[in-house]
Amino acid sequence: MTLVFFMTVSLMLQLQMEGCVGCLETERMGLLQLKSYLKNGFKVEEESMMRSWSHDDPSSDCCHWKRVKCKDAAGGHVVHLSLDGLIPANPELENQSLNLSFLHSFPQLQSLDFSDNKFSDLFDPINGHKSFQKLQKLRTLDFYNNRLNNSVFTFLSEARSLRTLNISYNLLDGVFPPIGLENLVELEVLNLAGNTFNHVKPIQDMLMLQDLDLSGNEFTDLDRLGAVFPSSLHVLNLEYNQLSSTPKGYLEICALMNLRELNLRSNALTNLPYCLGNLSRLRTLDLSRNQMNGALFSFVSALPSTLEYLSLFENEFNGSFCFSSLANHTRLTVFTLSSRLGMIQAQDENSWIPPFQLKMLKLKRFNLGSAIPSFLAHQHDLRSIQIIYSQLKGAFPVWLVQNNTRLEAIILNNNLLTELRLPRLVHGLQSLDVSSNRIYDSLPEDIGVVFPHLKFMNFSSNHNHGTIPSSMGEMKSLDFLDMSSNRLYGQLPKTFLRGCYSLSVLKLSSNQLHGKVFPRHANLTSLYWLFLDGNSFDGSLEEGLLKSKYLRLLDLSDNSFSGTLPFWIGKFLNLSYLNVSGNKLKGHLPHQLQNLQLWIVDLSHNSFSGSVPRNLDVNYLRQLRLDNNEFMGSVPSYLFKAKELQMLDLRHNDLSGMILGTTIGKTSKLVVLLLGNNSFQTRIPEKLCQLSNVGLLDLSHNKFKGAIPSCFGKMSFGAQTYNDIFSPGKLGFPFFQSRSDTSALDLVAGEVEVDIQVIPETTVNFLSKRRYETYQGDILRYMYGLDLSSNQLSGEIPVGVWDLKYIRSLNFSSNRLIGSIPDSISKLKNLESLDLSNNKLHGNIPPQLADLNSLGYFNVSYNNLSGEIPFKAHLVTFDEKCYIGNPHLCGLPTSKSCNLERATDASVSNRAKDEEEAGGVIDMVWFYWTCGAVYVTTLLALFAFLCIDSSWSREWFYRVDLLVDHLQRFKDGFIGN
Repeated sequence: MTLVFFMTVSLMLQLQMEGCVGCLETERMGLLQLKSYLKNGFKVEEESMMRSWSHDDPSSDCCHWKRVKCKDAAGGHVVHLSLDGLIPANPELENQSLNLSFLHSFPQLQSLDFSDNKFSDLFDPINGHKSFQKLQKLRTLDFYNNRLNNSVFTFLSEARSLRTLNISYNLLDGVFPPIGLENLVELEVLNLAGNTFNHVKPIQDMLMLQDLDLSGNEFTDLDRLGAVFPSSLHVLNLEYNQLSSTPKGYLEICALMNLRELNLRSNALTNLPYCLGNLSRLRTLDLSRNQMNGALFSFVSALPSTLEYLSLFENEFNGSFCFSSLANHTRLTVFTLSSRLGMIQAQDENSWIPPFQLKMLKLKRFNLGSAIPSFLAHQHDLRSIQIIYSQLKGAFPVWLVQNNTRLEAIILNNNLLTELRLPRLVHGLQSLDVSSNRIYDSLPEDIGVVFPHLKFMNFSSNHNHGTIPSSMGEMKSLDFLDMSSNRLYGQLPKTFLRGCYSLSVLKLSSNQLHGKVFPRHANLTSLYWLFLDGNSFDGSLEEGLLKSKYLRLLDLSDNSFSGTLPFWIGKFLNLSYLNVSGNKLKGHLPHQLQNLQLWIVDLSHNSFSGSVPRNLDVNYLRQLRLDNNEFMGSVPSYLFKAKELQMLDLRHNDLSGMILGTTIGKTSKLVVLLLGNNSFQTRIPEKLCQLSNVGLLDLSHNKFKGAIPSCFGKMSFGAQTYNDIFSPGKLGFPFFQSRSDTSALDLVAGEVEVDIQVIPETTVNFLSKRRYETYQGDILRYMYGLDLSSNQLSGEIPVGVWDLKYIRSLNFSSNRLIGSIPDSISKLKNLESLDLSNNKLHGNIPPQLADLNSLGYFNVSYNNLSGEIPFKAHLVTFDEKCYIGNPHLCGLPTSKSCNLERATDASVSNRAKDEEEAGGVIDMVWFYWTCGAVYVTTLLALFAFLCIDSSWSREWFYRVDLLVDHLQRFKDGFIGN
């Protein structure tokens, strides 16, 4: 009986305990209501909200749901919610408001993360702006990367329990601190980076504030800004503003005696802040990317000895630098220094032994006397060393690697190194960059054995002439490999294709490699970006490439590939960049291309045939290049409706038919449209002017008829800027990220500065100055031109064309245009090339042409122009060939005198007047010639008719015979009498 009682009590206690385990039912229901609100109100997908938030299982413990943490492992109140990255941008909704009342179910909430959403404001239909009063335990609130404006502080002012607040990268502006923020008197960490604050007022009440981030705003005056900060600050980040300062501004900063970390990177500061030497607790100082100049030795020597991190990178120092000026900084672990103005001269200090052990040294444009600084021989704890653009000569410093067993990155690009030597023993190096040197020897055969842990290797732009070492197959962790622009030859080793399965970027461009891409034994399963352009690879594309199923970029251009583009290209569902230009590919394009969401497609300079694809997914398409192929048929109208398309090049094909058969989308971003050298025979459609952003337009070498559309003058041709296009993509890896929070001093190889261009710069060939010029990168953004040459256009040049004041090249040559060149041509101040040759233009050449100071090419040959050539200013550089074929032009540079021309004109005028007064005197020579021509023509025609066997010709001969017979009888009778 006792046993039964004991078991019963135990069971009841267990059931009661189980009832207490897990989250509270009210909070579980609150989470489900919050999920329903976010899902229905903002179209949040089920996967992103996590399937673990389930209605189906009432016993499901919400403390185990993803994005949720409770007070302790056994359950209880919800104390942390991670709701970051849930709300997609919705262009149809200008305002996406967050209803705070759904958070009131969690009274013990301590941390709330709403970062990376698109909320534009907050509201609470029950408690209004006092909503946060319901969350008395809330300590951390994160609204990073939303669209909130200053109205958010009406609500936040009531969240008085907050210790950490992050509202960086929103739409906040105006005066700092904004109204309401100072109510948060217990705030310790405040992040307002990436907004547009531009004025300040003193901070009076937030006396517990220790960490303040105002980076990426629009502050300009450090003098005023420095006076507002509380003395409690430990960390101050003002990088990426527009700050300038007088010594007074620095004095305010230097009064913050508790400051541990100060970041003034990427501003416009000029004076060296000597007073920082008073900050006896300062550990981190970043003054990089400013305009500072002055005496480096005295400034560095005066800085506090507590410094661990000192960055003076990319300023405007000149003169020399002595490393012994760092002698007082016994704790220094990070030092960076460079100048934008030129080389800094390092003083020779062979005998100096530093009192510190660096973890990172970064020097750029530093004249070290061709050798690595000798004091580094005493450094044994280096993790990263970067010495770039510093004229280092000789062999790779293998001793530096051997002395620092924990070295993770060595970056020596853009120097004069001639030999790559390796340490004798295996080393844990992760990043190696010796690009843009003068290393002629082949890569050491055992490089993969010595450096098996490499993740990043850049050997590009040297003079290497060997093969790829087979030992590189041992680099199982290799993530990035660039060996482009060398003289490598041979095939890709089997061990390399099998063993480097971690490669995400492989760049072997501009070498002499050959073989197949890729054989079946290839195992590059992690590839994202593959560059094999500019080699001698041949044959058809093989299915070994299919193992790289995550490919985003594939560049096989300028090789010798043959056959067709395989249908399985459509299986690369992540592919956004495809370039197979400059090969020997042929046939129709596979319809499987429609499976891909491509951004850039270049299939030019092959022998593809058939019609232009009519089913591409153009939602993301930015550039489409199909030029120099054998495509036929019309241009699909859907291409002109593509919202993101910036460049369309279909030149040198056999296209025909109508252009723009349908209405163009108003959101078209098309900037470059190239349709030259095809077989179009219609009129140029007026709808073309709806492409209002076009800056380069080539319709040359077709058979377009009729007049030039008058609306051409309303097109852009430079009236709009194109800053967001034609930019090469940059590559970022987790271990390459730049330092943004200087509070972390536990350095890794992540401090490596690399500038890897993933997507090559866009290039366009355009006829200007009678030759094809190549425009790319920033230059392409500012090149605007119109080429209608070699067509059958007629009529006058529209008046609006002369209003295109930003245009740089105009070519209307080889048409049938009439009219005159107007004086308004003087508006084309940026015009560099003007070709109006081989038309029927008449009138004078306007003298205002001399005002076009940028004009470098001018051709009006073979027209009907007359009068004196305006031979002045820069027009004196144009020779007679520019005016040939205009018999009534005179003056330099031709040999015809304008005085003689005027006399000739007067003589011709007088003779015409005399003939008019003579009243119709007949020119007898012309009369005789005309009569003779009529006689001969009639005779020949009669002879031709008689040679035709027909009823009327027989009738003719019958009548002639009768006539001859009558004449003969008349003659006989006459003689007989």
